[in-house]
Amino acid sequence: MARFMNKIDAKGRFFVPAKARDGLGPRMYVTLSMDRNYLSVYSEERFQTIVESINSFSMTNPKIRNLRRAVIGEALECEIDSQGRISVTTELWEKIGAKPSTEICILQQPDMLEICTATYYEQSMEDESTYDFGGIENDIKGL
Repeated sequence: MARFMNKIDAKGRFFVPAKARDGLGPRMYVTLSMDRNYLSVYSEERFQTIVESINSFSMTNPKIRNLRRAVIGEALECEIDSQGRISVTTELWEKIGAKPSTEICILQQPDMLEICTATYYEQSMEDESTYDFGGIENDIKGL
């Protein structure tokens, strides 16, 4: 897929390159990622699948309740505006240490985007443990 760098504007919006919009559709959801310091932007279809999956577990499990709060409770439904931007709340930006004028890194996946600050991305790429995949890379065909 691809990696893009952009800045958050004064209103909390960021530009999503046309290539990165592929597979997302007109409506999407921004929420906390399973990885600290990241936000995830999901297509509507994928987000609904995630919601259904989480909701299929028993609410008596406190870990499921926490996951539900983090993923569903923090989710923001949004649409791309006419200039190709998505607006994100201050609260979500703060969860990854970002604010207006912060440079962000957008990592494109087939039906989602991952977003972190450019500073965090650069630091994580310098960390050798980022490249320790625990041997799972051996099970991925074509790598």
